[in-house]
Amino acid sequence: MSETKNFQVPSPMPEKLYKVIEGVFLSKALFAACEFGIFDKLLSASSPQSADEITKALSSDLDATTRLMDTLVAMELLEKSKQGDQWLYSNSEMATKFLTKDSPDSYLDMIAMRNKTTYPMFGNLETAVLEGTTQWKKTFGISAEDWFPNVCDTEEAKLRFMGAMHCNSLYGSYATAKAMDLSAYRSCCDLGGAVGTLAYALCQHLGLYFYCQTLNLGRHSNRVVKAGSHLRTGLVRLQRKRQPLKKFAETIPKADLYVLSHVLHDWSEDKVDLILSNAYKCLPSGGGLLICEKNFR
Repeated sequence: MSETKNFQVPSPMPEKLYKVIEGVFLSKALFAACEFGIFDKLLSASSPQSADEITKALSSDLDATTRLMDTLVAMELLEKSKQGDQWLYSNSEMATKFLTKDSPDSYLDMIAMRNKTTYPMFGNLETAVLEGTTQWKKTFGISAEDWFPNVCDTEEAKLRFMGAMHCNSLYGSYATAKAMDLSAYRSCCDLGGAVGTLAYALCQHLGLYFYCQTLNLGRHSNRVVKAGSHLRTGLVRLQRKRQPLKKFAETIPKADLYVLSHVLHDWSEDKVDLILSNAYKCLPSGGGLLICEKNFR
């Protein structure tokens, strides 16, 4: 028997690094499943469904659909069981709670926005880093400001957009309200507040006498806020106003605290300067400006 030769075993890839590299595939699998409405189809079915039944409902390819469904099982979004010679699929508890359209905790609107907007834009991340610019025109051929009327051209689209904004802000709003000591302030104006998710969280956390109002900026704010009004009911101590950006300097409401949450990244530098400078000018002595933005967006 020949002598075994020594050889060097390569270092295994760290699991954390592997998950980061492969994460793009998992995200896209989730986006596709939501776009196809797989979780809603399984929820509405009277019993677990086979890949063949889902394929017929989607008019899709059986092999590709089966692979997608099995990926969702591995992601713990679907459950898989065998009955006779067939494998059957059903929603996991997590999928039913967060990935079906009629659930009060649904994140479908935000996922659709990520799929249609964020995901394509991040394909131009290298250009964004080199140029230091947003990638709206490179990705979609139009500016961010011109993108909104195209997205909100139907009532359904308006509702989905506002639902996405609500979902995007929901967890962070309550985390911000708890993390920041804002007890010195008695009134707040959430600039670009959409349906008022952050303002509502601040009202809840800071108590009975904290007063909030939201000011929605931009020429299309009227239509999206009206469409999204169903997302917040029973808003105590909260008022909404809509204001075109060009009149922002003239009519910004007086408040002890101004808040900008998930707003500035969509505006050009000159308009960001306009928003911040006028908010600063309106601050009373001892007032504050709270800016909430994702670091990498």
